[in-house]
Amino acid sequence: MPGGASGEEELKALLPASVAVRFDEMFPSIRARSVRRRDRQRAEMLRKAEPVLRRALGPLEVVRFVTNGARQFAWGLITAGSMNPFTNRTTFVLTDKRILLIHTDSKQRPRFFANQLPLERVRRVTGRHSYAFIRTGREQLMFHGVKRGEVKYLRGLLESTPAKEGGWQNLCPRCFAATDDTPSACERCGAKFKEPRKAALRSLLFPGLGDFYLGYHGYALLEILGAAFLWALFVTVLVPAVRARGFSGVLIALPVLVFVVLLHGSDAILTRAKARSGLHSIDGALPSGDIEQTPTIS
Repeated sequence: MPGGASGEEELKALLPASVAVRFDEMFPSIRARSVRRRDRQRAEMLRKAEPVLRRALGPLEVVRFVTNGARQFAWGLITAGSMNPFTNRTTFVLTDKRILLIHTDSKQRPRFFANQLPLERVRRVTGRHSYAFIRTGREQLMFHGVKRGEVKYLRGLLESTPAKEGGWQNLCPRCFAATDDTPSACERCGAKFKEPRKAALRSLLFPGLGDFYLGYHGYALLEILGAAFLWALFVTVLVPAVRARGFSGVLIALPVLVFVVLLHGSDAILTRAKARSGLHSIDGALPSGDIEQTPTIS
């Protein structure tokens, strides 16, 4: 700790100067001369999210708390399963007006898209272990991978908010205008977005192509290799069977073909859901460096 500075002074030095923070809520367990590792990590999360926050937050908006994990809707849990954290890492930012979810890479740098939930749309908040469940007027989001103590703390911060209609909103990655839908272009700035239908059709044609279109290149490569292996398996079973039994040999390879076809269909459904989880810009992604523009109100 430099120069005998207090824990509070050390953390304030780590926080981005351009983002207003409600310090007592952000670091509820801070001690006079002791800074926990987790407190430093959360300050680092906020610093890395600063390029997005500088543009997305309103002039008087204040950050109350920040954590990280993986964002998941109920349908995403069924379709993506354990692979979800690899493509949906998220920084969770609670302000005095809303919850911001910022999609990040493995180093917590802003990546593809952002979402928001105005606090007046929160219906109920529950949680246990490392899972936080936030119910809105339209759907439930499961945010998992959160530190256990932070789940309980978030429940305390959010439990008194009123409940109204509506659910999570997508934010334009360029101007951060909010929308309840997945349009093909932003009504405010004209930014164009990748279409869920096109992503799904690509994955239906061959698993992985839709994810590659959306920008998840590493994940897409694994899917392409897996699907190619299954097609190769089908051919290696089909050809000897047809040679040995003629047309009736097709029935031997049929179970493999059915499995491959189901894989194509399920990947198309998953890819469409992933495309609808945020606005994937054709022109670029979320800002992750210095921003010269003045912040805009979503």
